[in-house]
Amino acid sequence: MVVRSFFVACCILFAIVDVRGAQWARTKIPTRTTEISKQLWARCFLQVPDRLVTSAGDERDLWRSSTVIAMADLPGKFEVFLNGKIIIKSDGIPLGEEQRFKIPKDVLVKNKFNALVIHIDSKGIARGLASAPVLIDYFNELVLDQEWEVTTTQPDAADFEAKVEKPEFAAYLGSQFKLSSRPLARTINPIRGRQIPPGKDLLLLETDDDLAVEGLLSEPEIAQPTHFSFDARGRLWVAQYRQYPYPAGLEMTGRDQYYRSKYNRIPPAPPHHDRGVDIISVHEDRDGDGTYETGKNVFEGLNMANSVVRGWGGIWVMHTPYLLFYQDKNGDDIPDEDPEIRLAGFGLEDTHSVANGLTWGPDGWLYGGQGSTTTSRVTRPGFNDPPIYNEGPLVWRYHPSSKKFEVFADGGGNIFGLSFDAEGRLFSGHNGSETRGVHFVQNGQYLKQGKNPGKFGPPPNPFAFGELSMMASTNPVPRFSHLGIFVDAPALPARLQGTLLSVDPLHHYLITSSRSVLGSTFKTSDMGFPLRSKDLTFRPVYLANAPCGGVIISDFREQYIAHGQNYQGQIDPDSGRIYRLRGKKESLIRDRNLEVKTSKELVRFLNHDNLWHRQTAVRLLGERADPTIVPQLKNLLNQKSPHPALEALWTLHQMGELEPKISIQLLAHPVPMVRAWIIRLSGDDGKLEPELFNQILRLASRETNAEVQCQILSTAGCLEYAQGLALAKEIIERPDHLQDPFIPLMAWHVVETYCKDQAEAVLEVFTDPKPWASPFFLNHIAPRLMRRFAEAGTRGDFLCCARLLELAPDLAARAALMGGFEKAFEGRTIPALPDELNSRLGRPSLSMRIRRGEVQALEEGTKLLSNSQATSADRLVVIRAFGTYQGNAEVWKKLLALAISVDAPSLNRDAIVALQNYDDKEIGETLVSFYAKSSPEFHSAILNLLSSRPVWALTLLQAVGPNDIPPDDFDRDLLARLVLHDNSKINDLVHEKFPDVEEKNPSLRLDALEKILSVQPGDPYAGESIFMVRCASCHKLFFKGGAIGPDLTRYQRDDLSTMLVSILEPDAEIREGYENVIVTTNDKRLLSGFLSDEDTNSIVLRGFDGADITIPRKKIISLKPAGRSLMPPGLLNGLDDAALRNLFAYLRISQPITK
Repeated sequence: MVVRSFFVACCILFAIVDVRGAQWARTKIPTRTTEISKQLWARCFLQVPDRLVTSAGDERDLWRSSTVIAMADLPGKFEVFLNGKIIIKSDGIPLGEEQRFKIPKDVLVKNKFNALVIHIDSKGIARGLASAPVLIDYFNELVLDQEWEVTTTQPDAADFEAKVEKPEFAAYLGSQFKLSSRPLARTINPIRGRQIPPGKDLLLLETDDDLAVEGLLSEPEIAQPTHFSFDARGRLWVAQYRQYPYPAGLEMTGRDQYYRSKYNRIPPAPPHHDRGVDIISVHEDRDGDGTYETGKNVFEGLNMANSVVRGWGGIWVMHTPYLLFYQDKNGDDIPDEDPEIRLAGFGLEDTHSVANGLTWGPDGWLYGGQGSTTTSRVTRPGFNDPPIYNEGPLVWRYHPSSKKFEVFADGGGNIFGLSFDAEGRLFSGHNGSETRGVHFVQNGQYLKQGKNPGKFGPPPNPFAFGELSMMASTNPVPRFSHLGIFVDAPALPARLQGTLLSVDPLHHYLITSSRSVLGSTFKTSDMGFPLRSKDLTFRPVYLANAPCGGVIISDFREQYIAHGQNYQGQIDPDSGRIYRLRGKKESLIRDRNLEVKTSKELVRFLNHDNLWHRQTAVRLLGERADPTIVPQLKNLLNQKSPHPALEALWTLHQMGELEPKISIQLLAHPVPMVRAWIIRLSGDDGKLEPELFNQILRLASRETNAEVQCQILSTAGCLEYAQGLALAKEIIERPDHLQDPFIPLMAWHVVETYCKDQAEAVLEVFTDPKPWASPFFLNHIAPRLMRRFAEAGTRGDFLCCARLLELAPDLAARAALMGGFEKAFEGRTIPALPDELNSRLGRPSLSMRIRRGEVQALEEGTKLLSNSQATSADRLVVIRAFGTYQGNAEVWKKLLALAISVDAPSLNRDAIVALQNYDDKEIGETLVSFYAKSSPEFHSAILNLLSSRPVWALTLLQAVGPNDIPPDDFDRDLLARLVLHDNSKINDLVHEKFPDVEEKNPSLRLDALEKILSVQPGDPYAGESIFMVRCASCHKLFFKGGAIGPDLTRYQRDDLSTMLVSILEPDAEIREGYENVIVTTNDKRLLSGFLSDEDTNSIVLRGFDGADITIPRKKIISLKPAGRSLMPPGLLNGLDDAALRNLFAYLRISQPITK
């Protein structure tokens, strides 16, 4: 995609600027000339931000290293000069293509206007500079599509110099840089950076004295190896992610500054896919000497294939957005049929954050990760379940036989690889600093890389009230550890066994760290750098314990490793290496082909010294399900050491041979991780057998190991509410683990899981006095529970708050609850509360006393309404109280004064809403007169009020006209509501003032709008302001917006056609829970909105103005569905084409783009 101007000048018609040697003519893009000449010179001047000039002080120097200029449509030779230095010499760029060129460091200067001069030869002179060049840095861009100067004579040296003063013409300011949104595409000639040939790279690699590094594979045999795995024969399978970063066959239609992109369609899956250049290859060491002398490409032409594993009858490939399964029953590496799509819907916005890292878990599930800057809506083809939405990083898993998919843990860093340690714990790296990685526990809710609301959305659970953190480090950790494994490989020295070995692609080294227990998780301490390089293209990204007993490492092999640089075209897609790290004195393992072993022989490998042998034997035995080995495996369960007890447990589980009796026995096993794993495996089906549940319940009260306790909570979150809450209660009542990094939040997350649908069951748990005596409960659960119900904010939730206060046995318990209640309303006003809660909060509030009709409170409240010295919060409480309890004439007159006051704008809306409760004709007359002078933000509230009573509605309609109340302010819903009064005078006025109601606010045609949106991409940053004006009063997108209509965050916003229909024809399909209703009351009001809350005593109606009106059921005469959406038609009216494109670019963002 290239940026073009629609300026159509065919020749230069501008003033001539005489600058010493050359005569420069003023022009705009495109620059063309009718002069007969062999050359054309075009010039402009650029002021740039300091970040593009000043070194960042680190090796990457990211800002200056990421500054490029994009050029397009220059078919002839051209040169580019910057401040007199030639920075580009090119033979030309074909029409319709774009090329990006790196701007060398130290050429741009600050505090001056840099001179950019383009010299075009005779072949290209007829077209001139047809497309605007674009200056691009890592996050920002400057499109040079306005003023330029041109000449056909040779400029002199001064014409190439930077200027201190701003030139009169063709000068671009640093302030004109904007956050990037311009689509990018693969460049025809990537900027590859430096290259060191295979063999010479080993000379630049340094190891500890007792280690050796060996080169195993290199280009051209492999390239861009992001992932590898080993099959049961010990062969090495490599995913070569050569297509990165641009998917083949797709056109980018928009993006944001973080390179999160939108494409014109979802790519089809193989075999009908857009052919790319990704490769899945397999490599074999047939003679056991440690080198891979044979290799072949199993799959070629793939498109976004980044990881591969074998197992369970075939080959599994992460081919984003799909998880593919190629059946290969005979193991000849030739698929038996076309691939089966097992999962679909993984995000493709940022190809350095796509679903990745396939690895087999010891439980027989296939695990994978998702990075931080993609959003997925995962489906299982062939099943009817709805898509599972997730934004940002997570760990997922899929069962190959049951075909079940689930999110294992949410959050983390930019996950690109996973690893299991010897006891089956799951880890990933982290792309931030101060940690070596993340220890994932089942159902854990982790911090999403960082708390940046301008980049990441909120936690998936708004009531999480805290997230688990990454592993702590006892020493500073620079950014970043991409992936780590715990060494369990006998061909490495004993000193490294059990240590964390991490790859750091930014600093070109591997790090070894010790780990120590920190409650239910771990902390690390760095020990050294066993492998490091002076080669700046050494970029280790993946590693694994290998069949040979060493550690295999893949090298992405790039000088420029930041993904933004890769999108810019700074990438070498044809390079890559794989190395082995081993001990100098230790021998490699030669017996690596486990596929040929009998089941009985494989059982012996469950206690092998090498982790790969143990894990592979478990998987093979699970696949074979040979019943003859079950007795052997059960005997191994009695071993008092972790290995082979754990391996036997995992194998029996995969074979389906774990009986409840065995599970109960294993709860007393001396190895804690055996106890943890039997709890986890037993709970994966969502319900525990009664006897097993009772035994786990007993264990929860006496278990001393924090990891086992944490797993009990993980499992509790998988179970139906009775079992889940009972298990959580046992942990909550314990006095220990108050400071544990995981357990308090894990316990809270279990309780919160059931608060929405089983609130009564949750409260019933805490009728028992035992939790209230627990410091754990008072510190971690009680405040969060009270806060959760208070923030949810329905009448039912507030009644739960009242119940908790009723249950609180003492002042300490009450203080804990009130701390949570106050936290819920930090920065916002407390709404009207049910009397039951008010009474429990202490002395009845003034609001409550007013609503009770106490004479003294009515007098006090009436005085407070007109007391300008009182706080707005206090007056607001009284205003809302008088909106529920009907006061006397003095009250409504003071409310009316507040409604039209210019001195108290924060009270206007609530005063207008409160006047719904009064019926004097003067209210309508005053507000009609006030309408034209009032702020537009109050117009909806005034119109809602005036349309609710017939006498006011008549006054309103009589005032319709260009000088009082404009007809355009009446939407379809308002007109329909007026007619429902069934008043002949009102009906006559409606038809008089609005002769054709249905033609009001005509919508754009769907096909016309689709055509407008397809012409060129929009700018989501410009679209955000349009969203805030037109949509945000009702709809929330990530952190921004209102709560009148549905939250758009999880809405299928990639489906443009459906989204357009929802906007253009809002009545076509109304989301459940947002149906518009019409309420008639016994005091002659007619109100509309949707039911935001209700119970046996009252309903709460939320109108289009966002105001909630509580109506006692005893006052309701009728409640009928309106059959219309609250969303008004014509939302897009008045927007020009560019604004429409910008709005829809913002609506389709997959993650936040600004704070």
